[in-house]
Amino acid sequence: MKIKKEVEFGTTIALWSQCSDRFLSQGYKKATSFEEKIELISKIEDIKGVDLYGDWDVSPDNVDDVKKILYEHGLKAFIVTANLASLQEFGRGSVTSPIKKSRELAWQKIVEAIDMAEELSSPMINIWLGQDGYDYPFQIDYIWGWNRIIDTTIRASEHAASKGIKIALEYKPREPRTHLFTSSAASMLMVINKVDKDNVGVLIDTGHAYMAGENIAESVAACHLLGNKLFYVHLNDNYKVWDDDMMAGSIHPFELVEFLYWLDRVNYSGPLVLDMFPYREDPLKAAGESIHFIKQIRKLIGELDTDNIKLMLEKQDATMSMRMFRKHFFR
Repeated sequence: MKIKKEVEFGTTIALWSQCSDRFLSQGYKKATSFEEKIELISKIEDIKGVDLYGDWDVSPDNVDDVKKILYEHGLKAFIVTANLASLQEFGRGSVTSPIKKSRELAWQKIVEAIDMAEELSSPMINIWLGQDGYDYPFQIDYIWGWNRIIDTTIRASEHAASKGIKIALEYKPREPRTHLFTSSAASMLMVINKVDKDNVGVLIDTGHAYMAGENIAESVAACHLLGNKLFYVHLNDNYKVWDDDMMAGSIHPFELVEFLYWLDRVNYSGPLVLDMFPYREDPLKAAGESIHFIKQIRKLIGELDTDNIKLMLEKQDATMSMRMFRKHFFR
């Protein structure tokens, strides 16, 4: 089958961090500066751009320096994530916080992300509402919470549209809250349907989708059905119970094959971005192996017979798909 010859790869900056956890808060790696991280990233030829997290990587105070560093290392800013999850003020929620000042700060962080994206010539921002949810029954008025998310997204889309910037909404079922409002592709598509703005779409993080019990390929198809609403992709892997952020395809290679097939089928044109957390692995090797694996899968997909795939899907015959995997991917 015909497949796009080229695809841009990207990475989050967190992949190159100290990789701390609650047992080793100082992290498993040596601390490095932002410029040192960018220098390491630039050593991987396939990586053309980076995700930047507000306040962690970029802020209104250092945006000019970040722009210069990226330019000097030949990298683009693919997306800027608004910091709505990593401040104490958001401990009870950001846009759904019961505290007015916290909601106002959340809006400020969204505006900052949009303005920084414009300064960095980045086409998109990411809104991940990691603190917007609940932990106990009767803790929040669900309708009120959903309405806050919808209304804020409408405001954000209008501000972003004035600068020619898109908004990608990232979902995750839990963490840091036990329940997040935007917990699945379906819930995010409901928000997007209510918002009804051309510049608002979905960010699928494969690990988050696994946690949500989704078939990641079906999630791609669902976004496509709503009107080409898949805007961005994060690639990683896990055991479907926690956000382990492991190397892409290391645990669920067959599902990654189908995911990449459907990305091509719906003409997804965005980058493939590694969002991994290699606690004990060399980040250069972890990123390199993930990219090589993805490129090899895409090459093999390109060698598949389009008519055979069409027949296989029409027949809904699992033995045909198993035969295809066995013969083509285990030669």
